[in-house]
Amino acid sequence: MSDVVREALARLRRREDLDATTMAAVMRAIMEERCDAAQIGALLMGLAAKGECVDEIVGAARALREAVVPVRSTRRELLDTCGTGGSGVARVNVSTAVAIAVSACGVPVAKHGNRAASSSSGSADVLERLGVSLQTPPEVSAAMLDELGLAFLFAPALHPAMRHAAGPRRQLGFRTLFNLLGPLCNPAGATRQLLGVYDPARCRDLAAALGELGSTRALVVHGFFAGVTADADAPPGIDDASTEGETLVWQWHRGALSRHVVGPADAGLPTVPIAELVDDHPLGNAHALLQLFDGAPGAYRTAVQWSGALALLAAGDGDWADLPGHAAAIGAVLDDGRARSRLADLVSRSHDSAPESGA
Repeated sequence: MSDVVREALARLRRREDLDATTMAAVMRAIMEERCDAAQIGALLMGLAAKGECVDEIVGAARALREAVVPVRSTRRELLDTCGTGGSGVARVNVSTAVAIAVSACGVPVAKHGNRAASSSSGSADVLERLGVSLQTPPEVSAAMLDELGLAFLFAPALHPAMRHAAGPRRQLGFRTLFNLLGPLCNPAGATRQLLGVYDPARCRDLAAALGELGSTRALVVHGFFAGVTADADAPPGIDDASTEGETLVWQWHRGALSRHVVGPADAGLPTVPIAELVDDHPLGNAHALLQLFDGAPGAYRTAVQWSGALALLAAGDGDWADLPGHAAAIGAVLDDGRARSRLADLVSRSHDSAPESGA
């Protein structure tokens, strides 16, 4: 066992927070296989029992960013809509549809994602059903971002060092620090983000962490069921903006954190029951997304317009009064074929081969 891991475990036994430098060193030890499964499990258990602080999240994310397979786009100010997942409420995939629709609005989107964690239909599962390759070489993804303004970045292919913690995470059987880190470690270095979180108590910490990590603007959201007042201590809802109740947003923008509570009416949209968004199968999700991109009305459209409006807010420097116009812009690309065309381009380009060395 390395000295830094031994020191970290001793501090965690005393329920002491780790500083960012120590946490980064611990994460490097995990990724370099200098910890065995029992030690990784003890570290994750100690952090979860104490509650991960912002410095610990930042330090771990910095180490993971160092180890990522980079996607080197020439674009700046990329947007990501990757969330934590894990709310346990099975729904059609909103963040993936939003990523494509926002890209069709002209915003470059590096959509980071994975297979489902708590359901059977994560972003990778849906996109694979639609024909997107999950093994796109990083050079091709970079070219897609440069030329198309959209790429899907499959986390397991671009974060190989995270595999060393997979066994202990699976055996522990509860959410750990790793559930928070994926959205903080975009391989293309996205600096703008709409991030849905499964726990309202973590919204502020993740927004603060993104600020420490260099984000330009980030909206970290948790959506509540109807009748629940948005608060960090309220009964949890979903890891997306709520279509039926309030949404808690912690924003990082212009070097400062701010708290907001919003709802669909702020974007000029109706409320619709979350229950109308239920579909927990990749095939059903894919079919619903294609119908959506053909202009189909309904709850899914409202959810995508609502989250899409927040994503466009995160992508720019405007204010909250812009939400109705952003929702209308999302609706327009759903109706006029631009979103469907952008999806077709994503499918086609994801199968391109990497250029030969020296070409």
